[in-house]
Amino acid sequence: MLQRTNHQEPTSVSKSKWQDIHFLIDLLEKLQPHILKCLNHFSIHPDDKEDLQQEILFKLFKALRQFDFSKEIPLVHYVNRTIKNAKNDYIRKKSADLRRQRLLENEMLISVQMLRQTRQTDEIILRNEKLTMLHQRIEKLTELEQGIINYILKDYKPSEIACILNLNVKIVYNTIHRCKLKLKRAFNPKRPN
Repeated sequence: MLQRTNHQEPTSVSKSKWQDIHFLIDLLEKLQPHILKCLNHFSIHPDDKEDLQQEILFKLFKALRQFDFSKEIPLVHYVNRTIKNAKNDYIRKKSADLRRQRLLENEMLISVQMLRQTRQTDEIILRNEKLTMLHQRIEKLTELEQGIINYILKDYKPSEIACILNLNVKIVYNTIHRCKLKLKRAFNPKRPN
């Protein structure tokens, strides 16, 4: 029976010789350059070529022990089909991995955006609560303190407030200080031990 291990050299091989492990190993070593040549494809990463070659050699090693030599199918055809199937499996796996990676990246981006929106919403709610509390505390201050604090909130300087309210600057500063202390106590109450 005539089989081809390379494109050039035909060899006659008996069924008993194919069962010999050493012969199989020698044959696979002869096929390695052909396999590497077939794996030179732009879609196969150079780091994965050796792994893919080992996978192909393992498949061939397992299959050659049960290869039916009574048929007219040449060995090279079987080797090429095995290489092609392994390449297709590799490309399918890589494209599935890329799709999965893109989905994971999109999912991560969405979760980060959701966290940001939630955090912003929480910050807005807290800020509004603090402003409401500040206005409630300002209403509990005396009329003079309320007037001075309202001018402070409108970005007036103490000297300008003193001119507007027709007061001494020192009185305005003292009132501002008292208001700070009262508001600080309201926002940071002492905790009992």
